[in-house]
Amino acid sequence: MTAIKRKKVTMKDIAERLNLSINAVSLALNDKVGVSEETRKIVLKTADEMGYFDENPSFIAKNHFRNICLLIEERNFRDTHFYTKVILGIENEAKKNNYDILVNFMNQDDFQVPSSVETRKVSGILVVGTIKDEHLEKLLKYDIPTVLVDHASFTISTDAVLTQNMPGTYMATQYLIRKGHTQIGFFGEIDFSLSFKERWLGFNEAMRNAGLNVDPIFNVNPGYCVIGQVEQYVLSKNYKEVANIISKLDKLPTAWVCSNDSAAITLYNALSILGIKVPDDISVVGFDDIDICNIVTPHLTTIRINKELMGEKAVKRLLWRMENPKEPCDHIRMEVKLIERESVKEIY
Repeated sequence: MTAIKRKKVTMKDIAERLNLSINAVSLALNDKVGVSEETRKIVLKTADEMGYFDENPSFIAKNHFRNICLLIEERNFRDTHFYTKVILGIENEAKKNNYDILVNFMNQDDFQVPSSVETRKVSGILVVGTIKDEHLEKLLKYDIPTVLVDHASFTISTDAVLTQNMPGTYMATQYLIRKGHTQIGFFGEIDFSLSFKERWLGFNEAMRNAGLNVDPIFNVNPGYCVIGQVEQYVLSKNYKEVANIISKLDKLPTAWVCSNDSAAITLYNALSILGIKVPDDISVVGFDDIDICNIVTPHLTTIRINKELMGEKAVKRLLWRMENPKEPCDHIRMEVKLIERESVKEIY
C-alpha cells in the first residue's frame, strides 16, 4: 500500500491560519523588525504546531525561538529561600530581553535531556544548582549556549555564575577570630555541592592564616567540625538527628561557621534540644542571607549574596554567549558581604 505523502506546510498556510500576510509571517519567522513581539510569538507557536519546523530545520538551527531552558532539581526549585530568588532574577532579566523561561526538572539518578533541547527549540540553557558531569556532557552535545548557575565543573569548560564562597567563609571566620574565638568548627556536608566545598576551604584558610591549625591535613581540629552526611537532616528539618550527632562530639567549639543559613538554623534547633544557647554558649554564622535570618531568634549573622542579581547576571552572560559562541568561557563570582546581627558573642 502506498503511503500518502503529507502536504508540505508553507508560509502561506501559516498566514491563512492566522489571517496574516505572508510578509508578516516571513518577518516573524526570520526574526526581522516589522511585526510585534506578540505576533512573532503567535507565528512561531502556530508554525511549530503545524509542523513547519520539522520540514525547515534551518529555522531552528538559527535560534529563532526566544526560549531559555532552565534546568533544576525539583528540591532546589522548591527552595523558597535561595533558588526562588535566583529564578526571580532570571525571569526578570529574560522578560526584559523578550525571552521566555521553560522550567524543566532534572533527576540526577535518571537524567533526561529536555525535549525542548532535543528539538533545539531553545536558544540557550541555564542549569541552576548542581549537575553531574556526565549529564552536562549530554546537554553540551546539542551545541546550545549553556551557563551554569551556582555550580561549575572541574573538568568541563562552561560559563558559570558563582559566589565568592571562599572569601565569604574566610571573612566569617576572621570575624569570629576578631571576636576572640579560637575554637571554631565548620558545620555542613562539604561534598554536597561545589559551593559547600569552597566554603569549607575558605574556613580552613582563615584558620591556617590565624595560626590556629591543629590537624596537619585539615588545618583545624576535626573534632569541632561536622562535615559528613548531614544535609539530608538539614533538608528534612530533622533536628533530633543533628542533636544526636552533636552530642557525640568529644568537645564543642565556641563558634560554628555553617555551609549555609539553613544549616545554621538547623544548628539553632539542634542546640536548643541539647539545652545549648546561641550565642551565650556557642556563636553561629550562616551564609546566603535568606529572609528567615531576620526572623529567627537570635537574628543570624551571615554572609550576604545578592541572589536576584545572580540570576540576572546568568541571563546576561547567556545572551552574550549566544552572540559570542567562540569566545573563551568565564566564571563570574558574585560579591559577598558580612551582615552582623545577634548570633555571635564576643569572648576574651
